[in-house]
Amino acid sequence: MSFSSRLLLHGIVDRIFPGEGYGFIKADDGKEVYFEKDNLTTGNWKYLAIDRKVRFREEIGDKGPYAINLAMLD
Repeated sequence: MSFSSRLLLHGIVDRIFPGEGYGFIKADDGKEVYFEKDNLTTGNWKYLAIDRKVRFREEIGDKGPYAINLAMLD
């Protein structure tokens, strides 16, 4: 596990592709982070929308940062 995966981060959903099951988060630090539907741990996928506030943990993969333990916030 990388150090970055232990940090709890916040951001908003920037782009979402419901039919494909993935999207991108704009983290509070401005970084773009990829996510997949399967990493949503709280909330219902059908209610995830652009500008929805989320929290997540970040991992670094071959193609860059991606979100795990994704949770929707109020």
